[in-house]
Amino acid sequence: MPKQAMENLTESMFYVLMALQRGDACGAEITAYAAQVSGGAVRLGPATLYTLLARFEKEGFLTDAGTVGCKRYYRLTAAGKAAYEGERARLQRCLDDAARAEITAPASLTKGDARDETARQGNRLPSGSLPVL
Repeated sequence: MPKQAMENLTESMFYVLMALQRGDACGAEITAYAAQVSGGAVRLGPATLYTLLARFEKEGFLTDAGTVGCKRYYRLTAAGKAAYEGERARLQRCLDDAARAEITAPASLTKGDARDETARQGNRLPSGSLPVL
């Protein structure tokens, strides 16, 4: 089944909404917040940022909160808050699944499995074939 638009947010989308969770903000404040909270890993260029802001506005996730000088401020709507919380919960489920999988991984999926032993012995699988797990 195809995903609906905005069902899962990209990293940039998530950080824009995260910035607006704190209150109204202009583009420069959103960009600075995303870079700060991500330790510099998320850098929003102007094209990306303003494309996302326009898309979020069209989707009803944010609204115009006014202009001060040449700065336009944005405000998160209830739909935007719900999108942020939904994505945060989805990401938390992914992390919980990963943690649970690390604890309960079958021996065949851990270090030293049969595929590792086969490779050590020089018995490589033919190109294009996948081992049966």
